[in-house]
Amino acid sequence: MKEKFQQFGKAMLVPVSLIALSGLCLGLGGALTTELTVTSFGIDWDWYSGSFLFAFFSVLKGLGNVIIGNLGILYAVGCAFSLAKKEKGWAAFSAVVCYLAMLNTMQVLLSINGLTAETTSIAYLIENGMANLEAAKQQSLYTTMLGFFVNNSGVFGGIIVGVVVAAITTKFYNTKLPTALSFFAGTRTVPIVALVAGGALGVAMHFVWPIIGSGLANLAEFINASGLVGTFVYRMCDECLVPFGMHPIMSTPFRYTELGGVMMVDGTRVVGNAAIQLAQLASPSTDKLLVRAFMGASGVVNYAVYPAIALAMWTCAKPQNKAKVAGLLIPTIVSTVFFGVTEPILFTFLFAAPWLYFCVYAPMAAVAEVLCEASQVSVYQGNIKDLIPFLLRPEKLNLWPYLWILPLFFVVAFVLFRFFILKFDIKTPGRDDDEDADDIHLISKAEYNARTEAAKAAGSGDSEDIALAKGIVAALGGRENIEDLDNCISRLRVVVKDGSKVAPDSVFTKELKAMGVMHVSDKAIQVIYGPAVAGVAADVRDVLGL
Repeated sequence: MKEKFQQFGKAMLVPVSLIALSGLCLGLGGALTTELTVTSFGIDWDWYSGSFLFAFFSVLKGLGNVIIGNLGILYAVGCAFSLAKKEKGWAAFSAVVCYLAMLNTMQVLLSINGLTAETTSIAYLIENGMANLEAAKQQSLYTTMLGFFVNNSGVFGGIIVGVVVAAITTKFYNTKLPTALSFFAGTRTVPIVALVAGGALGVAMHFVWPIIGSGLANLAEFINASGLVGTFVYRMCDECLVPFGMHPIMSTPFRYTELGGVMMVDGTRVVGNAAIQLAQLASPSTDKLLVRAFMGASGVVNYAVYPAIALAMWTCAKPQNKAKVAGLLIPTIVSTVFFGVTEPILFTFLFAAPWLYFCVYAPMAAVAEVLCEASQVSVYQGNIKDLIPFLLRPEKLNLWPYLWILPLFFVVAFVLFRFFILKFDIKTPGRDDDEDADDIHLISKAEYNARTEAAKAAGSGDSEDIALAKGIVAALGGRENIEDLDNCISRLRVVVKDGSKVAPDSVFTKELKAMGVMHVSDKAIQVIYGPAVAGVAADVRDVLGL
C-alpha cells in the first residue's frame, strides 16, 4: 500500500514542474502589461501599449494562464504517464481521449437537463429567486473547460482519469484479438477502452460530482471557519508527509481545488490558493495576494529555520571537522534559500534523529504558518527563484512581518537544535569520534554487486554518468529486481521486487553520490540526488533500456 501511495504522490508532482514556469510567465507578463507598473518606470503607456514589447509580454502572460487554466487535463496526462507500468506513451494519449470523452458526456447530460453556462450563472439563478450565497454555491458546481460546459471536477477529475487510464493501459496493452480484429489488438486497444471509460466516467461525474462538489464546498467552509487551528493542523500534517514523499496528496487539492478557497479575479472564478495567487499576480489590480495560502511558513523554514539548524550543526561539530562541515552545509543552505531544495539538510537530521523532525521541526513549522497568517503575510512559495516574479509586483506582497518572524525563528531553531544535539549526542555531520565508523560493516551481496558493476563500468570506457547509473542499478538489486523507477524534483523513486537485495544506504551515499536514502516501505525506496536527479534518472533508464 505504501508503494502505491509513493507512486501516486510522484504522479501528482508531474505537472508541478510546469506550474513553476507558469508563475514566472505570469509574473513577467502580468507586471509588464500593467499600466501602473510600466508608467512607474517612466515609460509612455500610449506608445508602449501598441509596441512589440507589450505584445510579447501579453503572449508570455497567456502562456502562464494556459497552464493554470488547464490543470485538469495536465494532471490526467501526467498521472496516466507516470502510473502506467508499460507503454507510457499510449497511456498519455489515451488519457487525452478519456478526458475529452468524459467532458463531452457531462456536457450532453447537462444539456439534456437544461443546464448551460447561461442557466447556471449567478445572475440567472438570483433572477429566478435563489439567494446570493446559494446561487454562488450552485454556480460553482459547473464550469467551461476546453470548450465544454461540464460539472466542475477540476484537478480531481484529471487525477481520476489518469489513475483509470493507467490501470487500463497496464491491463490491456497486450490484448490478443482474432485475426479479423487484429488491427485493434495490443496497444490500440488501450485508447478504445479509454474512450468507453471516459463516457462512463462522464455519467458517473454527472450524478456523483454535485454531491462531492457540495461536500468540498462545505469542507472548505469548515476549514475557513476553523481559523488558525485549521492552519496549524494543515501545516503539521503536510510536514509529516514530506519524508515519505506523499505531501502532494495533501497540498495539491488545497492549491488547485475548492479546498483552497474560491475567489473572483477580474471577473473569472478561480479555485485553489495557489491558482488564486497566480491569477492575482497576473491581474492589473493592486490587491494583495491571498494571505491564507499556507505558504508563509515556507519562507520562514527556508530563510530562517534551516539556516539556523545548519549553524547549530556546525557549532556542534568537533573543531577539527568544522571546516569540512561548513563546506557541506553552506552550499546546501544556498540551494535551500535560492531554489527550495530542502532534502539535503532535512534528511541530515531526519536520519540522525527522526523524533527531532516530527516532534520539534514539524510543530515549529506549523506554528510559523499560524504566525504568518495571523500577521497577514502574503507571499508565494518560500525560495528566491519562485519569489522573483512576485518581486516585480511588490504592491501585491506583504513581507514586513518577516522582519520579526524570521529572526525569532532563527534564534528559536538554533537554540533548540543545538540543545538537543548536545543533550542527546545526536550524530550530525562532524560529530562522529571515528569519521569512517559507518564504513565498518559486513559486505552484503548487493553491495558487492554494486561495487563490481561500478568497477566494470569504470574500466569499460563508459562515461562517469553511465558508470554511476550502472552502479545504482546494481545497488538496487539488478535489472530484474526493479519493478518501477521514476523521479520527482529531487528524488529517484523506485519500487523493487525484493527489498533484501538492495544495498545498504551507505553504498548510495558514499559511493553513488546520493544525498540520502528514504525507505517508504520494504519495497518502496527514494534515493535523494537533489536538483541533479532528472539527469541521473535519465541515465538509469538508459541503462535499463526503458
